[in-house]
Amino acid sequence: MKINHILNGWKNYLDKSEVSENIAKQRAAVCAACPHAKNGKLLAFIKDSLTQVQGAYCTLCSCPLSAKVRSTDICPENKW
Repeated sequence: MKINHILNGWKNYLDKSEVSENIAKQRAAVCAACPHAKNGKLLAFIKDSLTQVQGAYCTLCSCPLSAKVRSTDICPENKW
């Protein structure tokens, strides 16, 4: 279920383990260059150490990228 993947991503966002953050950094770089990444008004309050995805979401799956890049989910474009 998709919601479980995103909830896992939020857990990792709060936890910030070294392994999940290293993967998230790689994914965030890919997402930052993707035309489907857009800044969201509702997500603007979320501060992220990965500034390239801070406040952004994916227009394909509607997931907030701060959680998505840290989740067990996959990119809808199969970029990661």
